Amino acid sequence: MNSDRVDEIAALRAQKKLDREAEVEAREAKEAEEAKAHAANMARIAKKVARIEAGNNTVAEEPAVVEAVAEEPVAKPRAAPKKKKAPAKKPAAKGKTKGGPKGSINK
Repeated sequence: MNSDRVDEIAALRAQKKLDREAEVEAREAKEAEEAKAHAANMARIAKKVARIEAGNNTVAEEPAVVEAVAEEPVAKPRAAPKKKKAPAKKPAAKGKTKGGPKGSINK
């Protein structure tokens, strides 16, 4: 093999090794972040459960807030468009047929 080729292969292997290490670090950082978020969520849930167990589960009902809504003009629904009547078909005239005359053969 060519010595330049061997050097290129060694450089590629070293680069792949660095890439794998970077991927591992990124994955570990992501997992740590997810674990931190999960722990925070579990703490929140535990806090709620403790409050329920203590009997402080009374939810203060807030009076319904009625917002003043400006009256908007309501568009009248359109009437369905009238269907046009198809013109009455005229009866076919006697003696006229569609296509060529009887007995003709396309040659």
